[in-house]
Amino acid sequence: MELMTRTRLISLLIAGVLVAGTANAAKVYRWVDENGEVHYSESLPPDFKEEGHDVLNSSGITVDKDISLKPPPPKEPTEEEPKELPRDASGLPRPKALYSEVEMQKRMDNFLMLRYDSEQEITDAMNVEIKQLEYDRRLLRTTRESMLDTYRGEIREAANQQRAGLEVPQKKSKEIAQLKSRLAQSESSLNQLEERELAIRAEFDKQLKRYRYLDEKWSEESSDS
Repeated sequence: MELMTRTRLISLLIAGVLVAGTANAAKVYRWVDENGEVHYSESLPPDFKEEGHDVLNSSGITVDKDISLKPPPPKEPTEEEPKELPRDASGLPRPKALYSEVEMQKRMDNFLMLRYDSEQEITDAMNVEIKQLEYDRRLLRTTRESMLDTYRGEIREAANQQRAGLEVPQKKSKEIAQLKSRLAQSESSLNQLEERELAIRAEFDKQLKRYRYLDEKWSEESSDS
């Protein structure tokens, strides 16, 4: 009986040694690179052996914790590396701007001066767009007047049926509701055209002022040189 007990104890000790050896062999290192990304590997890169890291066993349990795995603080941007733009809803970084605000303004100014030869051309271009809006507005108003006449006729017919003690058919009520909805949409479209015209006038007024400023500035520079 004592022999069996010793044999069983020795077997358990050997098994424990084997398990411990297996656990050590399956050691996993967890470390953070200079970009703040967490990595898992069976061995540490040469450059990270002296850096802080965690050691996990085969069950994924941390057995040697050296650092909390937090990304390093971001590097201060240099003049060559401008600050990153705010990230979008997906969390992905936004693309860097191709031009600075000053460069973009310069390009827009050059385009403005190349596009128009005079202030009158800017005014003429504005009138062309407003004329197109006026054409669309006339079409909408004509269609709306036609729908309004139909709507009023349907309302009169339904009112006459009610005065006669008759029930207004469901189909008739549905047609009246649809006409009312279309009239509301038409009114909304007309309001949008009005807002669009105000926006066009404001934009061309801005272009006109900028053109006048650049024309005077460049004329002064030309006379000075």
